[in-house]
Amino acid sequence: MFKQVTEALLNGQFICPTAFPDAFDYLAKADNFKKVDGFLAQLERELCTLDGEEVFYSAYTSVDDNNRGEIKEAFSEIRSQLRPVVEWMDMIMTAMGQDMPIRARDEIRLHQLLNMIEHEPSLCEQMNRLTQSGLFKTNKTNIIDQLGWVLQKLEQTGYLVKPNPQGALYIVTGKMNYLHQIIAFLNDAENLELDKHADEESSQQQQDVFS
Repeated sequence: MFKQVTEALLNGQFICPTAFPDAFDYLAKADNFKKVDGFLAQLERELCTLDGEEVFYSAYTSVDDNNRGEIKEAFSEIRSQLRPVVEWMDMIMTAMGQDMPIRARDEIRLHQLLNMIEHEPSLCEQMNRLTQSGLFKTNKTNIIDQLGWVLQKLEQTGYLVKPNPQGALYIVTGKMNYLHQIIAFLNDAENLELDKHADEESSQQQQDVFS
């Protein structure tokens, strides 16, 4: 199991009970966690978890010329997924009448979701916009085909898993919770930047008053 776990982590996988149940159980044991973390340390990486979340992933401990390209590539991938996945989550919240965005272990049933979207013109329009560019871009025009395509892309990028390949049930993985953390970080950074600009503007106004 050590080999499978480390390879998955080095390939950028997010290990959670939904996507990788056996690997998650393995890392949940302190001795195994320490063993894997020690191995990753030799590669200037570390085994990370999200606070209060059931998910493990690997991250670089420092940035240098040896890993800068890989870090940039990983960040670019997440950035390209951010807006379309957030828009999709917003559509899901509206369709299901939820106040909170979906998180790990939430279930999505294709036919149930399709029924909700088909009977709401605004959701159909939102689905059409969602599939016109970016991660979910497709030439499909039928709502059921578009929805199936979006769910397929989310499965391919690790945000969903399909327990039964022939079924219509999808389960949200821990990678979605990681995305929530990225969103929170970006929101905090934006607020800090806004506060900084506000402080600078206020300081300049005071200088203008007393000059």
